Amino acid sequence: MTDSSSDRERRAHPRVYADLAARVVGDDGMEVEARSVNISEGGVLLSGGDFPDTGRVRIEIELAELGWHSLEADVVRRESAGDGNDQLAARFAEVATGGGREAIRAFFDAHISGGDDAPPASGA
Repeated sequence: MTDSSSDRERRAHPRVYADLAARVVGDDGMEVEARSVNISEGGVLLSGGDFPDTGRVRIEIELAELGWHSLEADVVRRESAGDGNDQLAARFAEVATGGGREAIRAFFDAHISGGDDAPPASGA
């Protein structure tokens, strides 16, 4: 028997589509510009190119009028598209730095009302 549960049912936090400016910083200090594809209180899917090849990264993300916030994250998945549009999925660390988790919650409270079906949020 296969698991027919949807992604939404397996997720601890609902995700929403959001186009936000971001940077990924590897443990060697290498910094890569990126854009969010979707985000939740638990993690983020980013689009960009040449992401650091490490299991732990720092994600800096601009949460609209809340400004830039930094969160430590574990890399869950990397997909290389070969055209500079790679994707990196990351789970925010339990102890996020600089009030990052609180900022994510505040962003959701201010901009998001309905999970996967909500209109896209934009940092621009």
